Amino acid sequence: MAYFPSVRVVVMLCLSFFTTTVWTLNLVPKTGKTLSIPLSHNADVPRHGPTDYLRTLKKYNIDVPEGLQHVVDTHKAAISNKLVAGEPGSTAPAAAHDGDLLWLTPVSIGDPPQQLYLDLDTGSSDTWIFSTDTDKAEVAGQTLWDPSKSSSAQKIQNCSWSIIYGDFSTSQGICYKDTLILGNLSIPNMTIESATSVSTMFTESANMSGLVGLAWPSIAQMLPPQKTLLDLLPDVLSQPLFTVDLRHNSSEGSFNFGYVDDTLHTSDIKYIDVNISDGYWAVQQTGFSIGGSDVKYEFSEARDIIIDTGSTLFFAPEEAVKTYFDSVPGANYSYTDYGWVIPCNSTPPDFVYELGDTKGNRIAGSVPGAYFVYAHSTNELCYAGLQSLSTFSDMPSIFGDVFLKSGFAVFDIANKRFGMAPKPVNTNNDK
Repeated sequence: MAYFPSVRVVVMLCLSFFTTTVWTLNLVPKTGKTLSIPLSHNADVPRHGPTDYLRTLKKYNIDVPEGLQHVVDTHKAAISNKLVAGEPGSTAPAAAHDGDLLWLTPVSIGDPPQQLYLDLDTGSSDTWIFSTDTDKAEVAGQTLWDPSKSSSAQKIQNCSWSIIYGDFSTSQGICYKDTLILGNLSIPNMTIESATSVSTMFTESANMSGLVGLAWPSIAQMLPPQKTLLDLLPDVLSQPLFTVDLRHNSSEGSFNFGYVDDTLHTSDIKYIDVNISDGYWAVQQTGFSIGGSDVKYEFSEARDIIIDTGSTLFFAPEEAVKTYFDSVPGANYSYTDYGWVIPCNSTPPDFVYELGDTKGNRIAGSVPGAYFVYAHSTNELCYAGLQSLSTFSDMPSIFGDVFLKSGFAVFDIANKRFGMAPKPVNTNNDK
């Protein structure tokens, strides 16, 4: 039986450990009910492996070791005066935030439309925003939605929401019905969760005014239950799906809604069923191998995997991670960094994976080893983009953006399946 966190709350913990520089994106409407959101790489913000690990632990309600928190706090203090904050509410159509760790997109709400910058996250179902209902002491530069200025906003009586995070802080509020506009897509009667109180982890991010959840409705935190974006998207899209094309150190890539752009992949898309019983885009890993070697490993039982655009690192099963790093000269587990580190000048082998479902469908692909030379720990050693959660938890593995950058991904809402296809990849680690 699959194991998932007991607290059925999974949202992107947009921990703004850095003040950030906004980079622009463009929303490109297509013919009909489709939308393309190009992405842009933010090379000015340095990655920090322990910080990215911490985000995932908190996101999935896993206890954070005091030592790891200290490492992250020390790093935050060291760089806090070196980065320049972006301008919230600027005319830029969208923003790359925290060095590709979080993608913001402009979303308009109401009549007349009020534009906010929100995070698209497949790890949460709630669409919640900063608003004029939010405690003023918890607003730090975010653009606010004002329901009183929308002629189409209707408060839902006796509806509330509350989201608990891994550090036991909360965001909570009330509910409205209003029109949500994403590019040329207009979604009437969308449930807008208006925050009355917001966790401090979000108040630190002035450019971001909330989240748009793209996970399944069962983990939404509204009471009584209301329809979520995934409930409503099929009614407004030409095809009830969206695709994710993230790129490594590149100013290309996109989130596309309602269509599959066949120019973005090089061979057929392979699909496997997803297990949505716990609200996630969850699949199974059946085995792995190491590129350029005879090492091939089949799990005695398939391992549960969550495909999550809202997590940065690639968290694989422990036996896969240890076996992989045994093949990388100089790799070792750092108790200082709380993760695996490898020589920065190394050329690690590719990680070859196999995903599957109970029907026997399979997806095979590889993640370039270059993606695992992730962030400097010292001048010689780099924090690896491949890690394991098993040191702190027995929950499923999380295949985040490091994994997603290796292929073209399809999130098929109507058929409840996940697709993947090869694409041209960049293995250059120069930013």
